Amino acid sequence: MPSSIPDSPRQNRILAALSPEEYARLADDLELVSLPEGQTLFESGDSLVFVYFPTTCIFSLISTTENGSSAELAMTGNDGLVGIPLVLGGETTNYNVIVQSAGSAYRLRAEVMCWELDQGGSLRRLALCYTQALMTQMAQSVVCNRHHSVDQQLCRWLLLSLDQMSGNQLHVTQEGISNMLGVRREAVTEAAGKLQAAGLIQYRRGNITVTDRPGLEGRVCECYGVVKAEYERLFHLLEILPSRQQRARPNPATLRQRAETRLLQAQSVAPSAPVSQWDTARLLHELQVHQIELEMHNEELRNAYDEADTLREKYADIYDFAPVGYFTLDAQGTILQINLAGAILLGIKRSQMGRSRFAASVKPESLPEFNAFLEDVLSGKARKQCEIRLMATEQRPGALVRIEAVVDEGGRECRMVVMDITRKMNSRVGDALPSARFPDPPPGNV
Repeated sequence: MPSSIPDSPRQNRILAALSPEEYARLADDLELVSLPEGQTLFESGDSLVFVYFPTTCIFSLISTTENGSSAELAMTGNDGLVGIPLVLGGETTNYNVIVQSAGSAYRLRAEVMCWELDQGGSLRRLALCYTQALMTQMAQSVVCNRHHSVDQQLCRWLLLSLDQMSGNQLHVTQEGISNMLGVRREAVTEAAGKLQAAGLIQYRRGNITVTDRPGLEGRVCECYGVVKAEYERLFHLLEILPSRQQRARPNPATLRQRAETRLLQAQSVAPSAPVSQWDTARLLHELQVHQIELEMHNEELRNAYDEADTLREKYADIYDFAPVGYFTLDAQGTILQINLAGAILLGIKRSQMGRSRFAASVKPESLPEFNAFLEDVLSGKARKQCEIRLMATEQRPGALVRIEAVVDEGGRECRMVVMDITRKMNSRVGDALPSARFPDPPPGNV
């Protein structure tokens, strides 16, 4: 049955175990998706565009032969992630990933995942530990399919599925289970009949309800216990491992404070005792060492400032000479920031931006739409888009523009990208109707 609890990234065991700093970095990039049963997420050979963190759905990792036969390698639920090749340095998958049980998951773009893994924090440790647990599940599946009965394989599969979800009901057909286990459907029907006769499950077409889990655990082979113990061991290990301490970069202030504190501690040990020549030499040596440290870190700071200045100049040029207009507006629509392309588009001087409102350049018939658009953007953090008309200036006739905007983190400023699409629209209309064209009134008639 679907869970009535609202979906949260913390329902996934890996995301829940992240440090607060790492989770905060990922929170805005996690996208909630609803996945129906049977949907193919990846096929063998696909490039991984997203990594998925299941919360209420279950994924099956399936290998398929050339003649169409298939078998489940492993399953992934809210204790793991889908996208292990990225964790191991690859970019493509060599198996199919199918939604075994419908539900929700949070997905993260592959480039964001790779960047976070490169930071060497808790996400990388969690992902690697989960990879080890998944390999254990795959290896044990091979052993189970080779040496244990279909009854035991079915018990193992049912218990592993229940571990990944709330409740005791599974929505799956016997044909689906036979494809997962790589056995004949008749063998699954016979095994399910035995479990139902023993009062362990109730089976109706497309639904299996486990009524006696302890009884099911009593009939399963050791493979289930091996996999479950490995998952628990690895997650317990992560809980007791100390997280990597983020050491603050030394700076002149902290180095001086350390040196002065050390000197005061040395003097407080025996304030009345004469300071020996050896102590004086040792302290002098320590101060000289700190002086060298200060000089080295000052040099590092100077280099860092130079690099920052270079980057600032580089991106300032990109900002100014971009072919589209960039604007920052306050809640009243006053222009706070504007690049060169934006100033040319509106026909204003950049020195006047603090005294100019964007709406002053909008045609009267487009003003209600623009005002509503600005209000919508400032009321939420979703990216918005609209198309409006600008009045003519001395440099250009009237223009049709497309605006894409997003609110800043404080909810007080609207940041917009404004693109002149007049030519594009005229060319489209011209292709369809050669005589049609958007009218561009001359500046004197505006």
